[in-house]
Amino acid sequence: MNTRTQIILAAKERFSHYGYPKTTMAEVAADCNMSPGNLYRYFKGKLDIATEIAREESIMTVDRLRPLIDCPVRSAGERLEEVMFSGLRESFHKLENKPKAVELAQIVSTQRPRFLLESLRRERRVIAIVLDYGRKTGEFVVEDVSRTAATLQAATMKYHYPQLFTHQTLQELEAELSAMLKLFFAGLINSDYEETEEITEKNTLSF
Repeated sequence: MNTRTQIILAAKERFSHYGYPKTTMAEVAADCNMSPGNLYRYFKGKLDIATEIAREESIMTVDRLRPLIDCPVRSAGERLEEVMFSGLRESFHKLENKPKAVELAQIVSTQRPRFLLESLRRERRVIAIVLDYGRKTGEFVVEDVSRTAATLQAATMKYHYPQLFTHQTLQELEAELSAMLKLFFAGLINSDYEETEEITEKNTLSF
């Protein structure tokens, strides 16, 4: 394990137990058996460590979505639903089980807006991949994939970081997200594609 990784793990442990505000650079340095001066060689301050932790979490979250967006047996609509609901459930449970993570996310998002934009861009890219797949298969009618991805992301922001916006239960959030996606799909689905699917299904049943 390299020194930078050791520092991040030690800080993550401190933040999750004591919270970001109550953690000092000196404590993180002591946990890594190094002097505070040596710690500052790797990170300029506590916020830089917190930002790196949040960035790693964001990247890992997107990586976990990869099997969902590449699943060959699911339609574009099913992939998009899986991505949205998976993101909601993962975020909800993570923030529910680790309340200090909410605090850390709020601090980093507020004090490092560039990180927030970077994270949103990463998530938006996942949505765009699914929308583009649906456009290519003819399932979706999408004139501008990037703009549509941005619109969907903005409309579902509450479900990406639920505890930052609401105190609703997961069941309530899932019901809301389901209703919202139905509205979105109503304007996205290619009616000709649906008719083709229905004809194929009827032909299959007739055999």
